Amino acid sequence: MPDAWQRVRAVLQEQEEEAVRFLQELVQADTQVVGHGIAGGKEAAGQELIRARLERLGAAPDVFEPEAARLKRYGLGNEGHNYAGRPNVVVRFPGAGGGRSLILNGHVDTMPPGDLAAWPHAPWSGTIAGGRLHGLGAADMKAGLAGLLLAAVAVERAGVRLKGDLILESVVDEEGGGNGTLACLDRGYRADGALVAEPTHLEVQPAHMGFIFYAVRVQGKPLHSSRKWAGVSAIEKAMKLIRALDELEHRWLLTRRHLFLPGPSINVGEIHGGEAGSTVAGWCEFKLCLHYLPGGPDAGRRTEAEVLAALRDCAQGDPWLREHPPLVTKYQEGSPFEVPVDHPLVQAASQAVTAEEGTPARITGMPAGCDARYFTSLAGIPCVILGPGEPEQAHSVGESVALAEYLEFIRIAARFILTWCGVAE
Repeated sequence: MPDAWQRVRAVLQEQEEEAVRFLQELVQADTQVVGHGIAGGKEAAGQELIRARLERLGAAPDVFEPEAARLKRYGLGNEGHNYAGRPNVVVRFPGAGGGRSLILNGHVDTMPPGDLAAWPHAPWSGTIAGGRLHGLGAADMKAGLAGLLLAAVAVERAGVRLKGDLILESVVDEEGGGNGTLACLDRGYRADGALVAEPTHLEVQPAHMGFIFYAVRVQGKPLHSSRKWAGVSAIEKAMKLIRALDELEHRWLLTRRHLFLPGPSINVGEIHGGEAGSTVAGWCEFKLCLHYLPGGPDAGRRTEAEVLAALRDCAQGDPWLREHPPLVTKYQEGSPFEVPVDHPLVQAASQAVTAEEGTPARITGMPAGCDARYFTSLAGIPCVILGPGEPEQAHSVGESVALAEYLEFIRIAARFILTWCGVAE
C-alpha cells in the first residue's frame, strides 16, 4: 500500500493542471434537466466528455439510457421522465480478486440556472477567480464527479492493480429524483461498498434525510367579492390546512432527534389559487416538501400516515372541508439512508480524509436526500457520501468550488480506493 500510494500520488501531482481543465470543460457543458427531469435533460454534452476521457484511457464504458418502463416496477415515484438522449456512462475496472469492490457514483445533471443576469460569472463560463472555479454545477456535483473519475484514472495510470473491482458511474437525472442511479442498479451493477461524491465540504456523511413531495388541491365556492360571506375561499381553507402541517412539524421537532441530522421539516414552497381579486377563490393548490429522519424500513410509511392524518383531521373539523376534502397527490419521494458510523466503509472514508488533512475527519449527515439511498435500500450496499464543495453552493446563483478542495478530494478518493479495494501484490 505505501508504495502503491506513492506511485498514485506522483500521477496525481502530474495531472493537477489537467484535473482543473477537465472540471472547467465539464462545467462549461450545459447539462441542466428540463422540467425537473420530466421533460428531458441536456446531460449528453457532459456525458460525452466523460465517455471520451475513459476511452482515451483504453476503457470501454457502458453507455445506456434509463428505460422508464423498467424503472416503473420499483414503485419509487419519479415516473414519466423522458430519457431520450440522456445516457448513463458506467465503466468497470476489473480487480485481480480477493478484495472488496467499490462503486464511485456521481451525477452530471444540474438544475436550471434561473436568472442569468444575477450570475456574477456566466453559469457555463468555468471562470477561475479567487482560487475558485465558477459555474453551474461546479459544486453540485461536477467537482465530485470529475474527482472520482480522475482518482480512478490515476490508479490506472500508476499501474496499480486493485484486488477488488472498481466501478465508476456517471449518472443522469439525479435532480429529477435519481432514476439514473436506479437504472444502474437495474442493469445489475453491484459492489461491496459505494461512495457518492455530493458536496459535503469533505465531511464524511453516513446518513441523509428522507423526503416526500405533495400537491394539495382545495376546492372553494367562488362568488363575486361583494358577496364574500356567501362564498367559500379555497385560499383561506388552504391556509387552515397549512397551519395544521405547521403544528405537525412542531410536534416532530419536539420528539425526533438524530446524531448527525437536523430536525424534520415541512416546507410549503409553492401556492396558487383563485382567478381575480374581485372573486372569492374557487380553488387553491399548494405544494410542499417534507424531510424526515431515518427510522427503519417503514419510516416513510409512518411519516406519510401522519401527514395524511393531520390533513384529514383538520378537514374533519371544518364543515366545508368535511364535505369537500382536499385532494392530496404525492409526486416524488426518496427514502432516508443510514450506515452505522463504525461500519468499515465509513471508517475507510474517514481514514482517507484524516490521512490527507492531518486532522480527524468530520462526520456529519446530509439534511437533504441524494442517490445514496438507492444503494442501501434497494441493493443492501453500504454507502457513504463524501465530496468537495460547500453544500450551500448547491442550486445557488454564483455557484463555485474551491480548486484546492477539489484537488484534495481527488487525493482523498484515491486513498480511499486503495484502502477499500486493496492492492494486489
